[in-house]
Amino acid sequence: MSFQLAVRRFLQAPSSVIQLYHFVVLALSYAMLGYVGIQLANLSYGISLIWPPIGVAIALLLRWGLNLWPAIVIGGLGLQLLASDFSLLQAFILALGSALIIALHCAWLEKTGFDRRLEQVADMLRFVAIAIISCSAILALFGISLLIWIGRVPAADLVTAWSSWFLGDLTGVLIFGLALLIFERQKLAVLFQLKNLLALGLMLVLSAEVFIFNQTGLGVALTLLPMICLLWIAMRTNLVVTSWVVLCFSSLAIYSVYLNAGIFATLANPTMGTWLYMASLGLVSLILSVSAAEARLNAELMRRAIAATKTGIWDLRLDDKMLFLNAHLLQNLGHGAYPRKQPLPEFNPLIHADDRVRLQQEVQAYLLGEKPQLKLIVRLQHQDGSWRDQQLEGAITERDLNGEPKRLSGTVVDVTEQQQLQAKLNSQAMTDELTTIANRRAFMQHLTLCWRQYQRDHRLAFYLILIDLDYFKKINDQYGHDAGDKVLQGFSQLISGRLRQTDYFARLGGEEFVILARAESEADILALAEQLRQAVSTLSFNVLTQPEFNISASFGIAGCAVNVQTAEELLQQADQALYQAKAQGRNQVVYFTPEERSP
Repeated sequence: MSFQLAVRRFLQAPSSVIQLYHFVVLALSYAMLGYVGIQLANLSYGISLIWPPIGVAIALLLRWGLNLWPAIVIGGLGLQLLASDFSLLQAFILALGSALIIALHCAWLEKTGFDRRLEQVADMLRFVAIAIISCSAILALFGISLLIWIGRVPAADLVTAWSSWFLGDLTGVLIFGLALLIFERQKLAVLFQLKNLLALGLMLVLSAEVFIFNQTGLGVALTLLPMICLLWIAMRTNLVVTSWVVLCFSSLAIYSVYLNAGIFATLANPTMGTWLYMASLGLVSLILSVSAAEARLNAELMRRAIAATKTGIWDLRLDDKMLFLNAHLLQNLGHGAYPRKQPLPEFNPLIHADDRVRLQQEVQAYLLGEKPQLKLIVRLQHQDGSWRDQQLEGAITERDLNGEPKRLSGTVVDVTEQQQLQAKLNSQAMTDELTTIANRRAFMQHLTLCWRQYQRDHRLAFYLILIDLDYFKKINDQYGHDAGDKVLQGFSQLISGRLRQTDYFARLGGEEFVILARAESEADILALAEQLRQAVSTLSFNVLTQPEFNISASFGIAGCAVNVQTAEELLQQADQALYQAKAQGRNQVVYFTPEERSP
């Protein structure tokens, strides 16, 4: 049976079988690695330089589930009964206390949202603070307190014994626990690339010379060289590879302590010297690996986001006005597919002349702190000669020693389609769908604007001409609503074709229309209205087999005057005049006078 098939069948087994398997593995691993740690015990009171069981226990609980914590009790109890002279009660207390401390710290980690893959620096810091430092410190305090209680350690040696125990547990979590916690076979495969194998081989050779052989007599001078190899691997690979390389490196260091060999053997405390070198180098490498991995991940996410959205990136050095443009920005403008660096003046012609000064003003206002952000839409020229709307955003990304801006960076996104769509939506919101002229909403905005202008300058007086199609309801009833729509459309086309560009024509609703126009006198506006009335009377319509019919309209006019206080009042006066035109028989023009107010 192949290994892959065996694994597949095992994973398909009932969960209870898998749980039992995990329980047994955790218990045996804890006991066996603890036995190895005891055999390597070379510190005071039988304390080991490195205690692998705690690292294995934390890693497997976080990988397989906290409900396996009793396996630590079983493994610890068996370990103490087989490899120490503790009584059953003493062994049980030590095993149970250790298991509870480890389980509680794992639960604490999970409660913080800890991700065991350690892809973020925040997760690495949580692991260091909770699993490595806090858990090791409390375990050491518990263990030494128990040893003092049973008379194995003098109370006067509490600090010294605690420090030794703490360092052993800390190293066990850092070296063994981390490597097992994040192990993934796929990620470890990166180690077997030739360049990484060469770096690993060189590191192991140099480490063996430093820790064990010292044949060259240059051991002290060579201590930095393994660090270079290890840091290179940490920066170039991933945390899984780095943790296992650190494990290999640490194994050599531990073995050198066991042999009492290498350059650290000449120190007053070779064990502590080796531990400090091993632990500090390992911790720095692991943190550096996480930082590099997070930076690579963030860079990849940014690259994908930029590629997916085709976001342009720009970077401007303010001292020499050197501008960097990424490939997407240039592609969006049809100017090639490669990044470009060029002086800012060479790029200025691509900015629309009407936007160039505005852009400079916005940038200057932002740099002076007058505006909280740099964000605006400018037009950039495409290679085909067309102008494309681009949303430009930027921020100060570097300052000099005096705090003055030194570099600006930001994004450019093509928003031409969005701008066109927004303009279309705005037009639809302000346009009557049937007649395609302005609607009531658009007219009221225009009326408000014109009224404000008139209030500032009475020379900008204007007139309102309200128009109502006569007997329009009868047309709908006799010929149908389709015919009514054709009448409205034909009427709108006729009026639009006879007005000046300065006149504003809108449909207020139903068969009611309005014109806002300026004229030299009442006589001129009356003449315009009369011309329109006569033109409307000539309109004729054919509806299928029905006989041809004509239409007419009534006109009511009101103009700005000293006694008119608001635009709404002016509109009401025009409506009063229209009412009088209808009351007098329709198809005529009436100019508002106070006497014509309806009751």
